[in-house]
This record gives sequence, C-alpha cells and structure tokens, in this order.
Amino acid sequence: MIPDPRASRAVLVGLDTYTGMTSLPAASHGTRRLSKLLRDLWGLPKSHITVLDAQASADGILSAVRDAAEATRDTLVVYFAGHGLRDQEGENLYLCLAGADPNYPQVGTVAYRDLRRVLRTAGASARYRLTVLDCCYSGLAGAMSPHGQATRDELARALGEPATPGSDPSEDYGDVVLTSAPHNRQSFALPGATYPEATGELIKILENGIPGVGPELSVTHAWQRVRKRLLERGSPAPQQFAQNTVADSLCFPNRAATTAAPAEVSGEAERYSTKLPGISTKIDQTQKNSEGGSSVVLASVPESDWRPAPVGRWRPEKEPRYPGDAYFKQQRAHLYLLDKAWADLKKEFKTVRRRLQVPFHVRSPSSIATWLHQNTGDSRWMVIAESIKVLEDRKKGYAPWTAADPYAAQVPGGSSPPSYQLTMETVNTYRERADQLRADINKLIDLHTDLQE
Repeated sequence: MIPDPRASRAVLVGLDTYTGMTSLPAASHGTRRLSKLLRDLWGLPKSHITVLDAQASADGILSAVRDAAEATRDTLVVYFAGHGLRDQEGENLYLCLAGADPNYPQVGTVAYRDLRRVLRTAGASARYRLTVLDCCYSGLAGAMSPHGQATRDELARALGEPATPGSDPSEDYGDVVLTSAPHNRQSFALPGATYPEATGELIKILENGIPGVGPELSVTHAWQRVRKRLLERGSPAPQQFAQNTVADSLCFPNRAATTAAPAEVSGEAERYSTKLPGISTKIDQTQKNSEGGSSVVLASVPESDWRPAPVGRWRPEKEPRYPGDAYFKQQRAHLYLLDKAWADLKKEFKTVRRRLQVPFHVRSPSSIATWLHQNTGDSRWMVIAESIKVLEDRKKGYAPWTAADPYAAQVPGGSSPPSYQLTMETVNTYRERADQLRADINKLIDLHTDLQE
C-alpha cells in the first residue's frame, strides 16, 4: 500500500563534514537526492520534508523528529547518513554529528536509543515508521546476533522494551528499520562516489524501479535488491528488521511498472494465470525464460473517454475536537455507520472477482483492483485502487487508540480517547463517496464484460 503523502512526514539527516573524522560529501548528496525522490516519486509535499546537514545539533535532530512524528498519521520516514560509532561493549549505536569524538562515542553524537524513544513516543499515532540508517555498525539498531539474524525479542531488548507476546503477525502497523551494515561491520562511501554505497543502490532502485513486481514497490522488494547488489561486490550485508507485515505492506510507486517487459510466468505463477473476459492472452513461442517457461502478454483493454472519479478527501479540513465521554455513544453509532458503508463496498468486490475471474488468492479490494490493472493494462483500475485506500483508512482520530508500537507491552486500560468528533455530516460524505465508488466499479465491470459479448 502506498501511504498517503498528505498524512506523512520525512526527516532526512546527512552529515558531510566532521572536525575529528573524515568528511563524507556523499552523505549530503544522498540526502538531497532522496528528498527530491520523495517529492517526485511519492508526492510528499516539500513542507513535509525536513533536511538537516552538518550544522544540526543533537537537540535539533531530535526536535525535528519529534515535530514530524507528532504530525504524522500515516508514514514517518527518518533517514541518517554519516559516521556511526559503538560503545566498548558493542551494544549501543551512536550517530555522529560534526563534532563527534571517535574515542568517546557519547560525545558529539545522538544515541540511537534516544532517537528511537522519540520516534516511539511522538509517533504513536503513525501507522508506519520507517528508519533508514546508512552508517557504520548500524545493525546495532536491530540488535543483530552474530549469525546475522535478529528475532523480534532481540530487537525489543535492544530498545530496552519488553517483547509483546502473542501479537498478531498480520497486524498492519508498526516499524521497519533498514541498516546499511551488520552490528559489527563498517559501511562505506567509496572514493569519488556520489552517494554512500547502500543509499546509492536504494536511489537507483527508486529512480528506475524493479520490473515484474507490479505498480507498487514494497520495502522488502527494494531492500532485498539493495542487499543483493552489495553482497555481489563483497560489501557488508544490509539488514532489515520489521514488525508485523510492515515491510511488505509499506510500498512506494514502482517506476518500472509502466515500462516493464511482459511478465514471465512459469511454475507456480502460471498456475494462477487467468484469462480475463474480453482480453486476449498471447503466448509468444519464441520468447522463453531461463526455466523454459513462456512469456505471457496480456493485451490492453481499450479505454473510453469515461474515467472513474477519484474519491479524494472526505474528511473536513478542520475537524471538531472530541467533546468527551458524554459524546461516546453517538461517536460509536457514527463509527458503526462508517464500518457498514465500508463493508458494503467490500461486498462489491465479490462481484468483481466473480465476473472478471480474479484468482482466488487475490483477496482484498485494493489488491483486486491492482491485479486487474496489472493484467488488463486499464489504468482506471489504479484510480479505483487509490480510492479504496482513501476509504479504507476511515477510523484514524475517530476511535480510541493505543500507542501503535508492537514492541511495547500492552497496558490495561491504556487506550486514549478519540481525537476528533465524528459528525453525521462527515458520515454522510463518506457514504456518498463509497456509493459513487461502487457505481464506478460496476460501470468498469460492465465495460470489461461488454467486450466479451
């Protein structure tokens, strides 16, 4: 799922000059390039991005992260590139500022544990929190074991927090931490390189995309490709630490999706391939993949002048604050109406799956719409998919919430009241948008089935 840029924030820190350590001009270059990619690729407003350089102090960095985290309701991105140090015990990571002393890690640095605590506390309302560390010993952020595989309990211990027993691995919120190196290895910015090594590979992937993975590029896809490229050249292995399904759920637009070659289907994937009504499937016998499979080309569906209307924002710009417990019953009744409208919309996709023969393993409304876009070439399904995501995110601020931190122990009765009052006017707006989307879905289904007839 591509997060809503309007409800997301980013803090990017790149340290290029140091008084007692070697300079890293590649760090600031990478930070500026990532800032532009977040704007151009993701659509993150410039005002939602904070870029800090070698002039930044520890308080300045932590304050910037705090402010961004408090304003985030969807995805918070925090990136650091520079030198990293570890203490004598090899247990704690320190992010070096311009005046860092390599002999005393606690001087002139930001302790990663302090950064993580600010992220956890101020970003409690964020759905996803993505931290990217391109520095030496950055794997300490994930409490990596000597064998290179960190468990959820190890990561919790590294943060000084108890593990959460019995958590649901399908929960769609939480943290993902990406590091350029294991806990005991250095990272590199090669001489003359424009960007630090891991950051450079990530930038290439975001700029060019990955063919064959669809219109959305998950964090897992991107970081696995970074890891593969660095290992091929003998560099330290980048690491990924994630909770729940965050690394697979958190996605960014895949630039290769619009220019990718026809997908190669073989083995298990071929078993699920489906011929859509009114769409011809052509198999070029001259194109063979390395495993002997055939390349399957799905012809595009001709598009008429009609296009579905994007749902857009359905919540008011200025929402009234929640008035307190006296309003609880009415708030709960209005939430029920939102849930019912969403449930009715989900039912519509049973019709979509049946009439357009969507494979059984494609289940959620947004994945159905995305699959139809990939397999028909009809861009209108992506409008449907984006509208679904807007309507799916319906309860933030309206329902009682607990800190969205999968590491922290659950505190009985620790939920907080809603932030905003859910008025009947807002409920009616939501239902109108859901009804319009259902009508657009039905019209798009009819266009596809008419082709068959």
